[in-house]
Amino acid sequence: MNNLVIKSPQEQTELFGCKTEEQMLLDLWLKGRLAGGWLFCGPKGVGKATLAYRLARFILSRDKKDFLTQTKDLPTSLSVNEKDPVFQMVAQQTHPGMKVIECGLKEEELKSRQALINAGKRLDPEVENKRKRFNEIRMDDIRNAKNFLHLTSGTQTWRIMIVDAADDMNINAANALLKSLEEPPAKTIIVLISHSIGKLLPTIRSRCRKLILKPMKNDLLENILKQKTPDLSDQERFMLIELAQGSLGRALNLYQSGFIDRFIDMISLLDGFPDFSSTRLYDFTEEKLKDKEMLKTAQELLVQWLTGICIDAERGNQRKELFDGEKKLHESILNCHSPLTLIESIQEIQKTFSDQDLDQKQVFINAFFKLQRNII
Repeated sequence: MNNLVIKSPQEQTELFGCKTEEQMLLDLWLKGRLAGGWLFCGPKGVGKATLAYRLARFILSRDKKDFLTQTKDLPTSLSVNEKDPVFQMVAQQTHPGMKVIECGLKEEELKSRQALINAGKRLDPEVENKRKRFNEIRMDDIRNAKNFLHLTSGTQTWRIMIVDAADDMNINAANALLKSLEEPPAKTIIVLISHSIGKLLPTIRSRCRKLILKPMKNDLLENILKQKTPDLSDQERFMLIELAQGSLGRALNLYQSGFIDRFIDMISLLDGFPDFSSTRLYDFTEEKLKDKEMLKTAQELLVQWLTGICIDAERGNQRKELFDGEKKLHESILNCHSPLTLIESIQEIQKTFSDQDLDQKQVFINAFFKLQRNII
C-alpha cells in the first residue's frame, strides 16, 4: 500500500495546471473587478474546488483598501501561507467570512460535527468526507446561505460563498439562488463549482462569469505522477494516466485506493467473452466493491473502458495496451458486438447506473450480463 496523503481542496497548498486561471483572478482582484457570481466548471478532479478555496483564503486574508494602496510587493499568486490563521479557518470551514454550500448533513451528523466545533477540536477531513449527507442541495441549504449574505452585507469585510457542487442543487434551491446571483451584496463573491455545466439552469449560467478548467495534458500529468507515485512501473503509470483522462485528482484517488489492480481484475472478468464466470463476477463485486465510492468508481471505469473500445475501433486500434491482452479482449467483444450495438448497450448500462433507487451492486453485475445478452 502506498503512503500518499491526498489533501482536501480546503487544505491543499499546491495548485497544478491552473496557473493561467489563477493569474486572471488575481489580475481582476487587483483591478477591483472580481466581485459577483462565478462559475468554475470542468471535469472532476481538475482543480476547481482547490482554486475556489485558494481564492477564498487569499481574499479573506487581506483588506482590499489597505492592500491596493500598497503599490510595492504586490502578490504574484493567490497563495497564502498554511501557517496563516485564515488558512486554518478556511481549511476547517470556520471562517466567519466564508460559507460553503454542499449537500446537507443528516441531523445526527450535523450534531456530531457541531459538537467538535464547539469543543474547539480540529475536523478530520477523512471523517468529514464519510459523513452521511442528503443526495441533493435543498432549499433550506440555500436559505441559510442567503441569511449569511444578508446579515453580513453591510460590513466592510469580504464574504465568499462556495457552492460545491452546483450540479447537486434541486430546482427549488437553484431558483432560490438566482436572486443572490442577480443582486449580490457588495464585496461578495459567489463561486459555483460545476462538473457538468449542462445540468445547471440557463438562468444560473447566464448570471455568472465562467472560468473553464480544462483537463491536464498527459505530459504534465505524467511529470506530477512521477513525483507522487514513484513506486509505480511505467506501464502502471501509463494506465493511471489513461484512466484519469486529464484529472490529477482522479489519478491520485485511483492510486491511493489501489484501484489499478482492481481495474485489471474487473476487466479480466470478461476473459473468454461472450462466456465468463458469473461466480467470479459476484465474488469480485462482494469482495472488492464493498465501499459505495469504490462501486461508483468501478461503474465509471467500466463505461469508460467499453466506450474506449468503440473509439479504438474507429481509429484502427493503434493505442498502446493498458495491460497485457487488452487488444485480444477488444477483438473478442467486437466479434460479438458492432460498435453501434456496443454503444447502445453502454447507454443502457449508464442509465441504470444513474438510477439511485436501484441496488447498484446488482446493477453493476447486470451490466456484464447485458453485454452478453445484447450480442449480435
